[in-house]
Amino acid sequence: MNGPVKRIPQWILLAMPMSMPDWTFSSILEHVLPVLTLITFVLLFFVLPVALFFHFFSAKLLLRRYHARQVTDTPLYETVHQLATKLELPVPKVFITDSVMPNAFTVGRNAKHAAIIVTTALTELLDKDEQKAVLAHEFIHVKRGDTPTGTSVAAVAGILTALVPFAFWTSIFTGFGQEDDPAPNLIKFFVTSLVAPVAATIIQLAVAPSREYVADEQSVHLHDKPDKLVSALQKIESSLNSNSFAVNPAHVPLFIMDPLHNGAVTIMDIRLPTYWFLFRTHPATDDRVARLRQQNHSEGHKQSLKDLGLLKPLFFSSFSYLFVLFLIIVIDTFSNKDFVFLRAAAISVVYLGAVLVLFAIIFRVFRAKTRTTIFRDIPR
Repeated sequence: MNGPVKRIPQWILLAMPMSMPDWTFSSILEHVLPVLTLITFVLLFFVLPVALFFHFFSAKLLLRRYHARQVTDTPLYETVHQLATKLELPVPKVFITDSVMPNAFTVGRNAKHAAIIVTTALTELLDKDEQKAVLAHEFIHVKRGDTPTGTSVAAVAGILTALVPFAFWTSIFTGFGQEDDPAPNLIKFFVTSLVAPVAATIIQLAVAPSREYVADEQSVHLHDKPDKLVSALQKIESSLNSNSFAVNPAHVPLFIMDPLHNGAVTIMDIRLPTYWFLFRTHPATDDRVARLRQQNHSEGHKQSLKDLGLLKPLFFSSFSYLFVLFLIIVIDTFSNKDFVFLRAAAISVVYLGAVLVLFAIIFRVFRAKTRTTIFRDIPR
Protein backbone atom coordinates (compact mmCIF):
# COMPACT_ATOMS: atom_id res chain seq x y z
CA MET A 1 0.00 0.00 0.00
CA ASN A 2 2.88 2.30 0.84
CA GLY A 3 4.31 2.01 -2.67
CA PRO A 4 1.26 3.35 -4.56
CA VAL A 5 0.68 6.03 -1.92
CA LYS A 6 4.23 7.31 -2.32
CA ARG A 7 3.74 7.52 -6.07
CA ILE A 8 0.59 9.72 -5.86
CA PRO A 9 2.55 13.03 -5.96
CA GLN A 10 4.49 11.76 -8.97
CA TRP A 11 1.27 10.81 -10.78
CA ILE A 12 -0.23 14.24 -10.03
CA LEU A 13 2.84 15.99 -11.47
CA LEU A 14 2.76 13.81 -14.57
CA ALA A 15 -0.98 14.38 -15.06
CA MET A 16 -0.82 18.17 -14.64
CA PRO A 17 0.54 18.88 -18.15
CA MET A 18 -2.18 16.75 -19.71
CA SER A 19 -4.89 18.55 -17.77
CA MET A 20 -3.65 22.06 -18.71
CA PRO A 21 -5.18 23.79 -21.72
CA ASP A 22 -3.09 24.08 -24.84
CA TRP A 23 -3.06 27.87 -24.72
CA THR A 24 -1.06 27.75 -21.46
CA PHE A 25 1.93 26.17 -23.20
CA SER A 26 1.73 28.47 -26.17
CA SER A 27 1.55 31.46 -23.82
CA ILE A 28 4.55 30.27 -21.84
CA LEU A 29 6.44 29.52 -25.03
CA GLU A 30 5.57 32.95 -26.37
CA HIS A 31 7.20 34.62 -23.35
CA VAL A 32 10.10 32.22 -22.87
CA LEU A 33 11.38 32.14 -26.45
CA PRO A 34 12.25 35.86 -26.64
CA VAL A 35 14.13 35.60 -23.34
CA LEU A 36 16.06 32.53 -24.50
CA THR A 37 16.81 34.26 -27.79
CA LEU A 38 18.11 37.33 -25.99
CA ILE A 39 20.30 35.22 -23.69
CA THR A 40 21.70 33.31 -26.65
CA PHE A 41 22.36 36.55 -28.52
CA VAL A 42 24.18 38.07 -25.53
CA LEU A 43 26.29 34.94 -25.03
CA LEU A 44 27.27 34.63 -28.69
CA PHE A 45 27.79 38.26 -29.61
CA PHE A 46 28.96 39.82 -26.35
CA VAL A 47 30.16 37.41 -23.66
CA LEU A 48 32.05 35.08 -26.00
CA PRO A 49 33.90 37.86 -27.91
CA VAL A 50 34.80 39.62 -24.65
CA ALA A 51 36.07 36.36 -23.14
CA LEU A 52 38.17 35.66 -26.23
CA PHE A 53 39.52 39.22 -26.19
CA PHE A 54 40.71 38.93 -22.59
CA HIS A 55 42.13 35.47 -23.22
CA PHE A 56 44.32 36.64 -26.09
CA PHE A 57 45.07 40.27 -25.18
CA SER A 58 45.15 40.46 -21.35
CA ALA A 59 48.94 40.05 -21.26
CA LYS A 60 49.47 42.82 -23.84
CA LEU A 61 47.17 45.14 -21.90
CA LEU A 62 49.14 44.56 -18.69
CA LEU A 63 52.52 44.97 -20.38
CA ARG A 64 51.35 48.25 -21.87
CA ARG A 65 49.95 49.35 -18.50
CA TYR A 66 53.37 48.95 -16.85
CA HIS A 67 55.33 50.37 -19.81
CA ALA A 68 57.41 47.19 -19.84
CA ARG A 69 60.30 46.97 -22.28
CA GLN A 70 61.70 43.66 -23.49
CA VAL A 71 65.33 42.83 -22.74
CA THR A 72 67.73 40.25 -24.22
CA ASP A 73 71.41 39.45 -23.77
CA THR A 74 71.36 40.55 -20.14
CA PRO A 75 72.24 38.62 -16.94
CA LEU A 76 68.53 38.58 -16.10
CA TYR A 77 67.66 37.01 -19.45
CA GLU A 78 70.45 34.44 -19.06
CA THR A 79 69.04 33.40 -15.68
CA VAL A 80 65.57 33.03 -17.19
CA HIS A 81 67.01 30.95 -20.03
CA GLN A 82 68.78 28.62 -17.56
CA LEU A 83 65.62 28.07 -15.51
CA ALA A 84 63.51 27.44 -18.61
CA THR A 85 66.00 24.86 -19.85
CA LYS A 86 66.03 23.12 -16.48
CA LEU A 87 62.22 22.96 -16.40
CA GLU A 88 62.00 22.03 -20.11
CA LEU A 89 59.69 24.98 -20.76
CA PRO A 90 59.75 27.50 -23.62
CA VAL A 91 61.91 30.49 -22.76
CA PRO A 92 59.51 33.31 -21.85
CA LYS A 93 60.06 36.88 -22.89
CA VAL A 94 61.73 39.01 -20.23
CA PHE A 95 60.61 42.56 -19.56
CA ILE A 96 61.87 45.34 -17.31
CA THR A 97 59.60 48.07 -15.99
CA ASP A 98 60.85 51.26 -14.36
CA SER A 99 59.33 51.26 -10.90
CA VAL A 100 60.41 52.07 -7.35
CA MET A 101 58.32 49.11 -6.18
CA PRO A 102 60.41 45.92 -5.84
CA ASN A 103 58.30 43.19 -7.38
CA ALA A 104 58.04 40.62 -10.16
CA PHE A 105 55.16 38.93 -11.93
CA THR A 106 54.30 36.72 -14.87
CA VAL A 107 51.63 37.13 -17.55
CA GLY A 108 50.54 35.12 -20.56
CA ARG A 109 47.80 32.78 -21.75
CA ASN A 110 50.04 29.69 -21.61
CA ALA A 111 53.68 28.66 -21.15
CA LYS A 112 54.46 29.28 -24.82
CA HIS A 113 53.27 32.88 -24.60
CA ALA A 114 54.47 33.65 -21.06
CA ALA A 115 56.35 36.80 -20.12
CA ILE A 116 58.20 37.62 -16.91
CA ILE A 117 58.23 41.23 -15.76
CA VAL A 118 60.76 42.48 -13.21
CA THR A 119 60.87 45.99 -11.77
CA THR A 120 64.09 47.98 -11.72
CA ALA A 121 63.75 48.33 -7.95
CA LEU A 122 63.87 44.54 -7.56
CA THR A 123 67.08 44.23 -9.56
CA GLU A 124 68.66 46.93 -7.39
CA LEU A 125 67.42 45.46 -4.11
CA LEU A 126 68.34 41.78 -4.55
CA ASP A 127 71.62 40.06 -5.38
CA LYS A 128 71.92 37.65 -8.31
CA ASP A 129 71.01 34.51 -6.35
CA GLU A 130 68.00 36.18 -4.76
CA GLN A 131 66.82 37.34 -8.18
CA LYS A 132 67.16 33.76 -9.41
CA ALA A 133 65.06 32.54 -6.48
CA VAL A 134 62.31 35.05 -7.32
CA LEU A 135 62.40 34.10 -11.01
CA ALA A 136 62.19 30.41 -10.07
CA HIS A 137 59.06 31.20 -8.05
CA GLU A 138 57.52 32.86 -11.09
CA PHE A 139 58.49 29.90 -13.30
CA ILE A 140 56.57 27.53 -11.04
CA HIS A 141 53.44 29.62 -11.62
CA VAL A 142 54.01 29.21 -15.36
CA LYS A 143 54.58 25.46 -15.05
CA ARG A 144 51.49 24.92 -12.87
CA GLY A 145 49.24 26.91 -15.21
CA ASP A 146 48.52 29.69 -12.70
CA THR A 147 49.51 32.41 -15.15
CA PRO A 148 46.52 32.37 -17.56
CA THR A 149 44.00 32.66 -14.73
CA GLY A 150 45.95 35.39 -12.95
CA THR A 151 46.44 37.36 -16.15
CA SER A 152 42.79 37.27 -17.23
CA VAL A 153 41.45 38.00 -13.75
CA ALA A 154 43.87 40.91 -13.27
CA ALA A 155 42.82 42.41 -16.61
CA VAL A 156 39.07 42.03 -16.03
CA ALA A 157 39.07 43.18 -12.40
CA GLY A 158 41.64 45.83 -13.27
CA ILE A 159 39.24 47.48 -15.70
CA LEU A 160 36.67 47.75 -12.90
CA THR A 161 39.12 49.24 -10.41
CA ALA A 162 40.51 51.59 -13.07
CA LEU A 163 37.14 53.36 -12.94
CA VAL A 164 38.17 54.76 -9.53
CA PRO A 165 41.05 57.01 -10.69
CA PHE A 166 39.10 57.77 -13.86
CA ALA A 167 36.17 59.11 -11.81
CA PHE A 168 38.56 60.98 -9.51
CA TRP A 169 40.41 62.83 -12.27
CA THR A 170 37.24 63.40 -14.28
CA SER A 171 35.69 65.13 -11.27
CA ILE A 172 38.76 67.36 -10.95
CA PHE A 173 38.87 68.28 -14.64
CA THR A 174 35.13 69.04 -14.66
CA GLY A 175 35.44 71.55 -11.85
CA PHE A 176 34.50 69.65 -8.68
CA GLY A 177 37.66 70.78 -6.92
CA GLN A 178 41.36 70.06 -6.46
CA GLU A 179 43.05 66.80 -5.44
CA ASP A 180 42.76 67.55 -1.71
CA ASP A 181 39.20 68.87 -1.82
CA PRO A 182 36.36 66.76 -0.35
CA ALA A 183 34.20 66.51 -3.49
CA PRO A 184 36.64 64.63 -5.79
CA ASN A 185 37.64 62.33 -2.93
CA LEU A 186 34.01 61.60 -2.05
CA ILE A 187 33.37 60.73 -5.71
CA LYS A 188 36.47 58.52 -5.65
CA PHE A 189 35.22 56.75 -2.52
CA PHE A 190 31.72 56.37 -3.99
CA VAL A 191 33.03 54.65 -7.13
CA THR A 192 35.40 52.54 -5.02
CA SER A 193 32.52 51.34 -2.83
CA LEU A 194 30.66 50.25 -5.96
CA VAL A 195 33.39 48.44 -7.91
CA ALA A 196 35.89 47.23 -5.27
CA PRO A 197 33.69 44.51 -3.66
CA VAL A 198 32.82 43.10 -7.10
CA ALA A 199 36.39 43.16 -8.41
CA ALA A 200 37.78 41.71 -5.17
CA THR A 201 35.22 38.89 -5.19
CA ILE A 202 36.15 37.97 -8.77
CA ILE A 203 39.79 37.76 -7.70
CA GLN A 204 39.10 35.77 -4.52
CA LEU A 205 37.00 33.28 -6.49
CA ALA A 206 39.77 32.70 -9.01
CA VAL A 207 42.93 32.84 -6.89
CA ALA A 208 43.83 30.53 -4.00
CA PRO A 209 46.43 31.60 -1.38
CA SER A 210 47.87 28.07 -1.39
CA ARG A 211 49.36 28.61 -4.85
CA GLU A 212 51.98 30.93 -3.32
CA TYR A 213 53.00 28.24 -0.82
CA VAL A 214 53.32 25.71 -3.64
CA ALA A 215 55.32 28.08 -5.84
CA ASP A 216 57.65 28.88 -2.94
CA GLU A 217 58.29 25.26 -2.04
CA GLN A 218 58.67 23.93 -5.58
CA SER A 219 60.92 26.80 -6.63
CA VAL A 220 63.40 25.73 -3.94
CA HIS A 221 63.94 22.45 -5.80
CA LEU A 222 64.66 24.50 -8.91
CA HIS A 223 67.38 26.77 -7.53
CA ASP A 224 68.40 24.67 -4.47
CA LYS A 225 68.86 27.69 -2.20
CA PRO A 226 65.88 28.13 0.12
CA ASP A 227 67.74 30.73 2.19
CA LYS A 228 67.97 32.95 -0.89
CA LEU A 229 64.21 32.95 -1.43
CA VAL A 230 63.73 33.64 2.28
CA SER A 231 66.09 36.61 2.20
CA ALA A 232 64.47 37.87 -1.02
CA LEU A 233 60.98 37.74 0.51
CA GLN A 234 62.15 39.51 3.65
CA LYS A 235 63.94 42.25 1.71
CA ILE A 236 60.93 42.81 -0.55
CA GLU A 237 58.54 42.97 2.40
CA SER A 238 60.76 45.40 4.28
CA SER A 239 60.92 47.70 1.25
CA LEU A 240 57.19 47.47 0.55
CA ASN A 241 56.30 48.22 4.18
CA SER A 242 58.48 51.32 4.30
CA ASN A 243 56.97 52.95 1.23
CA SER A 244 53.58 53.51 -0.38
CA PHE A 245 52.96 52.64 -4.01
CA ALA A 246 50.26 53.61 -6.48
CA VAL A 247 49.13 50.20 -7.68
CA ASN A 248 45.92 48.96 -9.23
CA PRO A 249 44.68 46.61 -6.45
CA ALA A 250 43.33 44.13 -9.00
CA HIS A 251 46.92 43.43 -10.09
CA VAL A 252 47.98 42.27 -6.60
CA PRO A 253 47.50 38.54 -7.40
CA LEU A 254 50.16 38.85 -10.11
CA PHE A 255 52.94 40.05 -7.82
CA ILE A 256 55.25 37.91 -5.74
CA MET A 257 54.19 40.00 -2.74
CA ASP A 258 51.26 42.28 -1.90
CA PRO A 259 52.39 45.95 -2.08
CA LEU A 260 49.18 47.48 -0.70
CA HIS A 261 48.88 48.93 2.79
CA ASN A 262 45.88 48.69 5.09
CA GLY A 263 44.28 51.67 6.72
CA ALA A 264 41.54 54.22 6.22
CA VAL A 265 41.02 57.48 4.39
CA THR A 266 39.67 60.56 6.17
CA ILE A 267 37.28 62.83 4.27
CA MET A 268 35.59 65.70 6.09
CA ASP A 269 36.69 64.22 9.45
CA ILE A 270 35.03 60.89 8.60
CA ARG A 271 37.18 57.75 8.57
CA LEU A 272 36.27 55.65 5.56
CA PRO A 273 37.62 52.19 4.63
CA THR A 274 40.03 51.84 1.70
CA TYR A 275 38.67 48.45 0.54
CA TRP A 276 42.16 47.40 -0.59
CA PHE A 277 42.51 44.62 1.97
CA LEU A 278 39.74 42.78 0.10
CA PHE A 279 42.22 42.20 -2.73
CA ARG A 280 44.70 40.27 -0.61
CA THR A 281 45.61 36.90 -2.08
CA HIS A 282 49.06 36.29 -0.57
CA PRO A 283 49.67 34.48 2.72
CA ALA A 284 51.56 36.34 5.43
CA THR A 285 55.29 36.51 4.67
CA ASP A 286 56.13 35.04 8.08
CA ASP A 287 54.17 31.91 7.19
CA ARG A 288 55.83 31.63 3.80
CA VAL A 289 59.26 31.93 5.44
CA ALA A 290 58.33 29.40 8.12
CA ARG A 291 57.30 26.86 5.49
CA LEU A 292 60.53 27.36 3.60
CA ARG A 293 62.49 26.85 6.79
CA GLN A 294 60.30 23.84 7.61
CA GLN A 295 59.23 25.39 10.88
CA ASN A 296 55.85 25.47 12.50
CA HIS A 297 53.58 27.90 10.72
CA SER A 298 50.19 29.34 11.49
CA GLU A 299 47.25 28.09 9.48
CA GLY A 300 45.25 30.97 10.81
CA HIS A 301 42.20 30.82 13.03
CA LYS A 302 38.58 31.03 12.17
CA GLN A 303 37.56 34.68 12.08
CA SER A 304 34.13 36.17 11.96
CA LEU A 305 33.26 38.54 9.14
CA LYS A 306 33.20 41.29 11.77
CA ASP A 307 36.76 40.44 12.82
CA LEU A 308 37.74 40.39 9.17
CA GLY A 309 36.55 43.98 8.80
CA LEU A 310 34.18 43.23 5.94
CA LEU A 311 31.04 44.67 7.50
CA LYS A 312 32.14 48.32 7.49
CA PRO A 313 33.07 48.44 3.77
CA LEU A 314 29.87 46.67 2.75
CA PHE A 315 27.86 49.00 4.99
CA PHE A 316 29.09 51.97 2.96
CA SER A 317 28.70 50.02 -0.28
CA SER A 318 25.05 49.34 0.49
CA PHE A 319 24.36 53.10 0.68
CA SER A 320 26.20 53.61 -2.60
CA TYR A 321 24.11 50.95 -4.33
CA LEU A 322 20.92 52.51 -2.91
CA PHE A 323 21.98 55.87 -4.29
CA VAL A 324 22.46 54.26 -7.72
CA LEU A 325 18.92 52.86 -7.46
CA PHE A 326 17.65 56.36 -6.68
CA LEU A 327 19.42 57.72 -9.77
CA ILE A 328 17.97 54.94 -11.95
CA ILE A 329 14.42 55.75 -10.82
CA VAL A 330 14.98 59.49 -11.32
CA ILE A 331 16.35 58.96 -14.84
CA ASP A 332 13.49 56.57 -15.68
CA THR A 333 10.94 59.09 -14.39
CA PHE A 334 12.36 61.94 -16.45
CA SER A 335 12.66 59.80 -19.58
CA ASN A 336 8.98 58.79 -19.30
CA LYS A 337 7.93 62.27 -18.08
CA ASP A 338 5.87 60.65 -15.36
CA PHE A 339 6.42 58.77 -12.10
CA VAL A 340 4.72 55.36 -12.13
CA PHE A 341 4.78 53.76 -8.70
CA LEU A 342 4.41 50.17 -9.94
CA ARG A 343 7.18 50.66 -12.48
CA ALA A 344 9.49 52.13 -9.83
CA ALA A 345 8.60 49.30 -7.45
CA ALA A 346 9.38 46.68 -10.11
CA ILE A 347 12.74 48.33 -10.86
CA SER A 348 13.51 48.43 -7.14
CA VAL A 349 12.63 44.77 -6.59
CA VAL A 350 14.79 43.57 -9.49
CA TYR A 351 17.69 45.86 -8.59
CA LEU A 352 17.66 45.11 -4.85
CA GLY A 353 17.32 41.41 -5.56
CA ALA A 354 20.44 41.53 -7.72
CA VAL A 355 22.32 43.50 -5.03
CA LEU A 356 21.28 41.01 -2.32
CA VAL A 357 22.51 38.12 -4.46
CA LEU A 358 25.80 39.98 -4.99
CA PHE A 359 26.23 40.59 -1.25
CA ALA A 360 25.39 36.95 -0.49
CA ILE A 361 28.13 35.83 -2.90
CA ILE A 362 30.61 38.28 -1.36
CA PHE A 363 29.88 37.08 2.17
CA ARG A 364 30.11 33.47 1.07
CA VAL A 365 33.45 33.95 -0.67
CA PHE A 366 35.09 35.90 2.14
CA ARG A 367 33.72 33.59 4.83
CA ALA A 368 35.62 30.77 3.11
CA LYS A 369 38.78 32.93 3.24
CA THR A 370 38.60 33.66 6.97
CA ARG A 371 40.54 30.52 7.89
CA THR A 372 43.58 31.53 5.83
CA THR A 373 46.39 33.83 6.94
CA ILE A 374 45.95 36.39 4.17
CA PHE A 375 43.73 38.60 6.36
CA ARG A 376 45.49 37.87 9.63
CA ASP A 377 47.09 41.25 10.30
CA ILE A 378 44.33 43.59 9.18
CA PRO A 379 43.89 46.42 11.69
CA ARG A 380 40.47 46.56 13.32
